[in-house]
Amino acid sequence: MEKVYNMVSTKDYICRFTHNKESNKMKCVLRTLFYQFLLLFVGASIGFITNAEWVGWKYPVVSRSFNNIFNPIYFEDPGVLQWLYGNGRLKIFGVMGEYRDVEVIEEAMLAEEWYWVKFSYTDNNGNTKIDIQHVRIRWKPWEYYFDDDAFDAMDEEAIRKYIEEGTLNSRESDRAFRLMHESNVMKNNKMTT
Repeated sequence: MEKVYNMVSTKDYICRFTHNKESNKMKCVLRTLFYQFLLLFVGASIGFITNAEWVGWKYPVVSRSFNNIFNPIYFEDPGVLQWLYGNGRLKIFGVMGEYRDVEVIEEAMLAEEWYWVKFSYTDNNGNTKIDIQHVRIRWKPWEYYFDDDAFDAMDEEAIRKYIEEGTLNSRESDRAFRLMHESNVMKNNKMTT
C-alpha cells in the first residue's frame, strides 16, 4: 500500500516553517519575541551611540517641555511672586554691584515679567539717593504663550468680579505703572535741572 502524505498540516501552528513534531507553539512565540526585542534593543543602542550629542541635549528640552505642559506654574501660585521679586533684586542689585546700603521701598511686577523697584541707596559721596529701576525676568517658557485658556472670553460675572476686585496680576501691574510714572517724572526733573 502506498502512503499518501498530506502537504497541509491539520494542526494550527503559529510558525509553520519552524515547527516539527518535537517543538511546540510556546517555543516559537518566545523565540520570536526574544529576537524582536533583541533587534529593537540593538537598533536603539546603535541609534543612541551614533546620535549621542542629539540625545544628550534634547532630553532636558523635552522633559522640561513635558513638565511645562502638564504641570504648569502660574503667576498666582503661592511663592511665585516672592521668587520673581528675588530674581529681580538679584539682577538689579547683585549683578551690577553699583549700589551700597540698598533699602527697597516698593517693588512690583508688570505683566508678570517686568520687575520694577523703588529703592534708596548711598552714593560715593555718602548721600542717600532714591532711584527706580526695572528689568525683565523671562521666567515663562514658550508653552505659556500658547495657552488655549487665555483665549477664552470672560462672561459678564467674571468681568464684574475682575473690575471690582482685580487679580494679583492686575494689582501688581497697577503698582508697577505707578512706579513707571514716578520714574518718568524723576527723569524729567533731572533733565530740567
